[in-house]
Amino acid sequence: MHKSKSYVKLLESARDLFSEKWYESVSVAEICRNAGLSNGTFYKYFRDKEEIFLLLVNEIVSYYEKGFSSISGSTLDERLDKFLDTIVESGKGEYKKNISIYREAQFKYPEYEHHLRDLYSKGIMNVFERDTNQAEQLYISGMSRFVIIRYIFNELPYNKEDLKYLILKGIYEYDIKNFQSIFDEKDIIYPQIIEKDSTRTRLLRSGIELFGSKGYHKTDVHDITKNADYSVGTFYLYFESKESFLSEIVGLIGKLTRRFLTINLKEDLNRAENEVRGYYLFLRYFEENPEYYEIVREAEFVVNKDTNEYYDAFERGYVENLEGIKLDDKKLVANSLMGIGHYMGIEKIFLKRVKNVKNLLKDLSYCLNNGVRP
Repeated sequence: MHKSKSYVKLLESARDLFSEKWYESVSVAEICRNAGLSNGTFYKYFRDKEEIFLLLVNEIVSYYEKGFSSISGSTLDERLDKFLDTIVESGKGEYKKNISIYREAQFKYPEYEHHLRDLYSKGIMNVFERDTNQAEQLYISGMSRFVIIRYIFNELPYNKEDLKYLILKGIYEYDIKNFQSIFDEKDIIYPQIIEKDSTRTRLLRSGIELFGSKGYHKTDVHDITKNADYSVGTFYLYFESKESFLSEIVGLIGKLTRRFLTINLKEDLNRAENEVRGYYLFLRYFEENPEYYEIVREAEFVVNKDTNEYYDAFERGYVENLEGIKLDDKKLVANSLMGIGHYMGIEKIFLKRVKNVKNLLKDLSYCLNNGVRP
């Protein structure tokens, strides 16, 4: 199908803007100005902003459909190469812009992430030429998606052979056996949001409540101050803007989450067993505080730099405490473990695809020790 120059210009303009800014901050008028075309020309081709946004999202979905369905090869190594290369290529050139767009669509339109999860599952089954269980799929797709995309966006060198080693051989030398202690919920401590009560504290509490329930875009400064019984002027005595306010909240949630995980790990468990306990606690924490999860996910598109620091802080904590691992590259191992946790959170909290957390974590423990076998 032939596409006119105006259609292509509008599509490329939208690609540039949606990849640099979050969806709600981009207007049809801005897309047209950036393309050097009139608003009338836009509506000749597209119904609204959402239609052109989803066209771009479907480009990356179609790319994965084609890439994962065509995986073949005479050896497991060859097929795994093709699987990982498909993800790598999705982060290059114009596709890199589409990945940024897709990450927001993943949050706004869960059906797209459901579909992409299914595509990853089919790709993984093509690699191993057998049915794979949910834990195996999560282990492979979680680490590969997170590591490759994070490394590409941060322009870091990516070692495919090391990632393949983790996929096939596992991460931890330490055996994971003590599930009774791993899943023990007795005496779990929940750190307080903010210790002292003050004007700043009440504004932050109000922001967490409203951003978590209504979303960032649908909440304005007046809503925040009214909910906390203050004037709008009071807000600006403490915070420069709504965006900087969100950044502070994201940092606070990160600190609270890391604190919660740290104080609830157990001395009778080895490092690998505490890893699985950490996943269990992570899911519990965000189920108890769903507003935290919503805020951090949305913030990825609104204050991207601050959410990168959110993940960087987790990475630093991992690197400092890793032991008993099968690979010397602690940074890669840290990001692999973070990726598994990240996508497990999406799977359980956002997509509601996990029926039994304990069974999933038991199956995942085998992968952490042994990798995914042919």
